[in-house]
Amino acid sequence: MENYPRWFIKAGLIYALLGALLGLGMAVAPASAARIRFVHIHFNLLGFMTMMVAGVAYHVLPRFNARPVPWPKGVKYQFILQNIGLVGMAFTHAAWGGIWSGGWVQGVFIASAATAAVSFFIMFYNLYFVLLPARPASPPERITGDMKVGAVLDRHPKAMAVFLESGFAALANPVAKSTLAKVVTIDQACGKHGIDSAEFLGKLNRALAEGAGEPARPAGPPAQAARPVEEPAKPVAEGSIIRSGERCKPDTLVGSLIKVYPQTKAVFEKHYGEGCFSCPGQAFETVRQTAEMHNIDAALILKELNEVIAQAPPAAP
Repeated sequence: MENYPRWFIKAGLIYALLGALLGLGMAVAPASAARIRFVHIHFNLLGFMTMMVAGVAYHVLPRFNARPVPWPKGVKYQFILQNIGLVGMAFTHAAWGGIWSGGWVQGVFIASAATAAVSFFIMFYNLYFVLLPARPASPPERITGDMKVGAVLDRHPKAMAVFLESGFAALANPVAKSTLAKVVTIDQACGKHGIDSAEFLGKLNRALAEGAGEPARPAGPPAQAARPVEEPAKPVAEGSIIRSGERCKPDTLVGSLIKVYPQTKAVFEKHYGEGCFSCPGQAFETVRQTAEMHNIDAALILKELNEVIAQAPPAAP
């Protein structure tokens, strides 16, 4: 489970405990109920129930619908804003009467309520649109040598696999990707690495046109002869089935990959943790989707998976 869904659930449990203690306090001292009731209700609803729902939904829905959260950073912002808004409303109401006090107290209470409302809009956006079907991919633009490397990677993250396989190993370093890649053109980068720019651009544009995010296999003797693997009659999610002797692609289904190449499970456990395989939806997610859900560069995952595939014998059909 990713960090923020886990923190949502933990925070929800803490608010549930605080709400229970406040409820006990109102039972013991009924005279305090008028001031505490608001805090008790909001700790239970905005704190416990909403945060518990958000944490579980952020973990489950992207997997079961095979579609990543549209704004991953929004999960972090929602968590921060929801806690600030809830604590601000609870504290100003419990200490000074909140919205009924007037003056700066009322201003702080309203600002806290608005902050909590913004967090709800973020949750609506992420959870509503993650349930929509994936939009058809538009044709990729033609990459030219005068384009900045960083700009190309920002618009086409799948191109990272082509850069890495062609010898641009420095791009695996996030610092280099966010600094030098922003000012260096593809022609300049190819010249520095002694790579033919026209040949590399052709390779890059072919990979993007195919939609696979990785270059075609180099010419030469074929790998091991492919052996048929039985395909399911009705695939559960959009993605491709891998067969023995084939390379892994971004749209390869994880369940199919592990069935044909059990050795690749170690790569997923290394980056995602062993708990990833306790989720029933992982078998129907593509490699790209799992990488996006865990905020990891899909090109790096693909590189390691294909290294394992190249070294290990395929599973028997």
